[in-house]
Amino acid sequence: MDTVSFWKKPEYRAAVAMFVVVFVGYLVTLAPTVTFWDAGEFLAASKTLGIPHPPGTPVFTFVANVWAKIIPFGSYSYRVNLMSAVFSATAATFFFLVVLHTLKSKVTEEGDHLFAYGGAVAAALCSAFAFTVWQNSNEAEVYMVSAFSIAACCWLAWLWRSYRGTSRAAHMLLLMVYVAAFSIGNHLLTLLVGPALVGYMWHVMRSEPQQDPKEASIEWTQWAVVAGIWALLIGSGLGSQTILVMGGLAFAAAAIYSVATGHVRFPVAVLLISVVGVSTYLFLYIRAGLNPIINEADPSTWESLLAVIRREQYPPRSPLDNPIFPSGFDNPGRSLTIIGLQVLNYLQYFDWQWSNGLAPTKPIFDFIRLPFTLLFTSLGILGLRVLYNKDRSVFWLLALTFLITGPGLVAYMNFRPGFSLGFDKFPDISQHEVRERDYFFLISFQTWGLFCGIGLAGLYRIVRDYVTATGGAVQRATRMASPVFVIALMPFVLNFKAASRGHGPETGLALDFSYDLLQTIEPYGIVFTNGDNDTFPLWYLQEVEEIRQDVAVVNLSLGNTDWYIRQLRDNPVRPFDPEQAPWYAHLAPETPPPPLHTLPDEDIAQVRPQVLGQDLRFAPAGTQIDLVIPAGQPIYVKDFLILRLIAENAHNRPIYFSTTAGSGNWLNMDQYLVQEGLAVKLYPNEPPPLSRLGQGILGIPVDLPRTDSLVWNIYRYAGLLDADTLELDPTNRNITSNLSLPYLTLFRAYDALGDDENALRNLRMVYQLTPSAEVRRLLDQAETAVLIGDVPEVLPDSTTDGNGSP
Repeated sequence: MDTVSFWKKPEYRAAVAMFVVVFVGYLVTLAPTVTFWDAGEFLAASKTLGIPHPPGTPVFTFVANVWAKIIPFGSYSYRVNLMSAVFSATAATFFFLVVLHTLKSKVTEEGDHLFAYGGAVAAALCSAFAFTVWQNSNEAEVYMVSAFSIAACCWLAWLWRSYRGTSRAAHMLLLMVYVAAFSIGNHLLTLLVGPALVGYMWHVMRSEPQQDPKEASIEWTQWAVVAGIWALLIGSGLGSQTILVMGGLAFAAAAIYSVATGHVRFPVAVLLISVVGVSTYLFLYIRAGLNPIINEADPSTWESLLAVIRREQYPPRSPLDNPIFPSGFDNPGRSLTIIGLQVLNYLQYFDWQWSNGLAPTKPIFDFIRLPFTLLFTSLGILGLRVLYNKDRSVFWLLALTFLITGPGLVAYMNFRPGFSLGFDKFPDISQHEVRERDYFFLISFQTWGLFCGIGLAGLYRIVRDYVTATGGAVQRATRMASPVFVIALMPFVLNFKAASRGHGPETGLALDFSYDLLQTIEPYGIVFTNGDNDTFPLWYLQEVEEIRQDVAVVNLSLGNTDWYIRQLRDNPVRPFDPEQAPWYAHLAPETPPPPLHTLPDEDIAQVRPQVLGQDLRFAPAGTQIDLVIPAGQPIYVKDFLILRLIAENAHNRPIYFSTTAGSGNWLNMDQYLVQEGLAVKLYPNEPPPLSRLGQGILGIPVDLPRTDSLVWNIYRYAGLLDADTLELDPTNRNITSNLSLPYLTLFRAYDALGDDENALRNLRMVYQLTPSAEVRRLLDQAETAVLIGDVPEVLPDSTTDGNGSP
């Protein structure tokens, strides 16, 4: 199709306009910099062409790298965030075209064009601005690239139908297969649309059979080949030998059937195209062999590459298991209680989609959202009915997509109880997911949004027909019915506050928190972190913005793997830049220290978690540390790593634990630890100077002048200090609690010293960052000079783990 003919078609002009509208909505809410969770890792990996966590997402990595080089404006993070917005807006455009052509078919009555175009616009808007879809469209994440691939496959399936009987139909199928195979290198979510596409093709061929027996034979062989290759792709994407063999057999049977009926080229072309698409995984093998600075799971051998594809780094979980317990013969199995909570969790996420901005900090079902949830549930059901009556083939395409990516995923993923649900039955936080998992069900919410828009078209038709039936003119009926489409703007209006990453005091918090933590560490220091949110933003700051690359960030979750321990040894020691931290310039050694450790590969491979059979004494030569770990205590690989790094670096590097790592990782070395801002420093060689110490709240003293200088002169706080009040989501709220911890410690220390002025100054900052009723009560007491006493026991420990969980 040439450019002129493209612009002659009103549906394509409308599609471009639809893209612009959705894209602008994403643009005004785009995150200006790095965000929490996986975004920092993806940004750092794409900038360095590294390997993020399994399954490695090679497509996202190199596409983001190229995209960021092409876009000439904005920071690196802004450019990649923009890429997500473009992919998501394009997905909305493809879905717009599918719905438009479906509603447009057989339109003859006056006013029905508004039914088609209004319904398609409403579907695109409701779909694009559902909360979870929107939140993943304005940050660096893989899910909207998958949504683009799914929407593109749905549109290609529609085009296949329109080109049936011509050579272009086969071209659409080949392109659809390539998009699916290529997208495996981004995320396996794309493959979930496969059964819907196969079902759609089957229904089209059964309900609209080709009259020419030869053409009918060609279509059925193509259908069989597409179904077979999809099974093969699922096996390839999961790295499952069983599914791979079954998929291979299915494809082989389809190919034999195709050849037997005289159609040789199509299965050969499909197989070659699939191999080319899946070959993106070779990027992991090749790039890992070059030792990039981020090289998770190190897929530099065929065995380790297969382990990455299979996600062996993560504990396996069968749909039949109880997710709270490890998989195995002693797993009690999935209970009705667990299933009930999983269903409730999905309904909770569904409730967020249409009006979450009304109560963005209330994750549990909230009464104020209920009317809108019921409205969009009803519209979706009406849309399904309209779609069923209008085009049953498309009905099955979208309905199966919804069922597989929603209820089907609930059954397959078998998550632990949700981050904010089920604590009455499972009170231990470790029994719950570490974060909300709504993003896994993103496509189902997106598809339901399409049903809602089609439902609005149906509602428009009902009102229009009613006015006409009561004697109104067609034009008058159209005018009276058309305002129902305004309802499609509700998700945008009602989700704006919750979905925007470009507004609010927490914008930039991930960047500033990582900056603060890095700037706490003295030159060439080691800092132990624990989870995603206290590690990935640091990776971003070091690898993308090249800030404090001298600091060795050691993630203790990854410290349980042999490949990570090897990389800590082999990664280069990068120089300290005194301009980035001039307050520490006088502490920098003249020459950089040696690598973090010297453990050979064979020793690393032999380290195993164990329960100590006898006391283990840890007393590194030339240090004051003399620690006995008692028999019977479990010791994990990360614990051996901590001890080894301390032993080898006690005289070469400052050593810190981030406060987010938790005291459980201190290995009972409390007597050698001092809090300094957002980190806890180890003093292995000599006691800290007593003149600097104050009373802390973590069971260890605080370096009073160092912490005071850091929090008041060095640290950055995004927009938190300018906000009148803070209403934050759980992740930002917990990170903000970590930022308030040094102030709370300073309050305690100054209060113990009788320095009321400084105690009050720091307590006010605690309240600014964590405006709880307990802190308010304590602050009122202090400000009225009635009492400035110890921190009450009702004040929670402000430390959280690296994932933002208490």
